[in-house]
Amino acid sequence: MASSPHSSSPFHHLLVFFLLFAAATAFPVTSEFELGIQKRIHFRVYSHETFIGPDITTVTVVNMSLPYTFGDIEIFDAVLRAGPDESSTFLGRVQGASFRVSKQEEVLLLPLVLVFTAGEFVNSTLTVIGRQDASENSERAIVGGTGVFQYAWGKLVSEKVTFSVAKLVVAYDVYVVYYNDLHLTAIA
Repeated sequence: MASSPHSSSPFHHLLVFFLLFAAATAFPVTSEFELGIQKRIHFRVYSHETFIGPDITTVTVVNMSLPYTFGDIEIFDAVLRAGPDESSTFLGRVQGASFRVSKQEEVLLLPLVLVFTAGEFVNSTLTVIGRQDASENSERAIVGGTGVFQYAWGKLVSEKVTFSVAKLVVAYDVYVVYYNDLHLTAIA
């Protein structure tokens, strides 16, 4: 069977790749940006986790059954509210995972995202990561954000408010620096 002049060969693919690569490197498009006005704020929000019932927000996905539950992994999608009561204003979700990372003590590595779907920071997120010990009180780093919180950094301090077999409420004091009025400029 003869090949048509339009059929692809490895040589043809290689030639197209190198031509596209050459074009992309010959005419780079870059941009500069100004971060705008730096803002610093502090606010308090509350994470409401549910462990039992139809509205469960935390699920264990790996259970190693070792001392101090080393190696366990939980995924959570908790409710974010303005206050410690279940009737307080809904602000969004707290989504993330907890990894039990110590063989000797109860220590968690907690990457999480505060997702604001209502309130002053609607359509914005804050990304947080850090360590938490058995006290449930910790200080973690804010490593980024979106929406209002573009290029955010700062810290999140958590404090356990109430805990039962069925529920956990944690207060988050958020100390965040972010930039308003981001401006992009294309350079050819």
